[in-house]
Amino acid sequence: MNLNFNNNNDYYVSDVNVMDIARYGDSLAISPPPAIQATAFEDTTNWCTIGYYEMNIRVGTPFVGNHPTLIVDGFTDPNNSSDRFCLGLLSNVNRDLSIEQTRMYIGKGVRIYRSGASVYAECLSECAIFIQSASFNREYGYKPDHVYKVAKGNKMKIFDNKTFARLLNNSVSEGYEAVYALNEICTIRMSFVKGWGSQYRRQHVTSAPCWIEIRLNGPLQWLDRALIELGSSDAKCSSFS
Repeated sequence: MNLNFNNNNDYYVSDVNVMDIARYGDSLAISPPPAIQATAFEDTTNWCTIGYYEMNIRVGTPFVGNHPTLIVDGFTDPNNSSDRFCLGLLSNVNRDLSIEQTRMYIGKGVRIYRSGASVYAECLSECAIFIQSASFNREYGYKPDHVYKVAKGNKMKIFDNKTFARLLNNSVSEGYEAVYALNEICTIRMSFVKGWGSQYRRQHVTSAPCWIEIRLNGPLQWLDRALIELGSSDAKCSSFS
């Protein structure tokens, strides 16, 4: 695996093999078994897709992020800036009073940005944001469905590309299902103002008035190529599967 840095010290990867994982400056390298062909990571300009939801309803068209730093806020930018996803512009005929009141407090929202091999979320709102990141939970030993509260001015690492590469490396030897399960690591859910999960009255994110889902396109494409190389699942399909 070649780890490279551009002039802005942004991390990107080229010629990555599913089973050839190394840390920058280290000599660790694992050769793939003969059955698995090299699967390269190719970064994408549109590095993330963000969907906005109110309860269990997706509202508006998903936002495609192609800037290293993005803002998701509650305002109404008439210029339709490519680095801002303004939720205040979006309408929903099914919106109730609790959602309307929550939207009023989103304010400056959240800054989502790439730094090196990681993706971070920084709370800019006066009210906290609540984040479920399988990548963060694995790295710090939380349960997979743990939801972390982030107050104004604080940030959280929501994805790490090097950690994902190692997980993918390990999962390939375990088979198709293990690799497919990594899809969840490439998806981050984040609610505004109101939390959800085992610590809160709302048990599932679809009970939160206002929330977003961030899908990381580069890792998802990398995962897709690995799944294609592995072929279909060996698990038998039935009416109970």
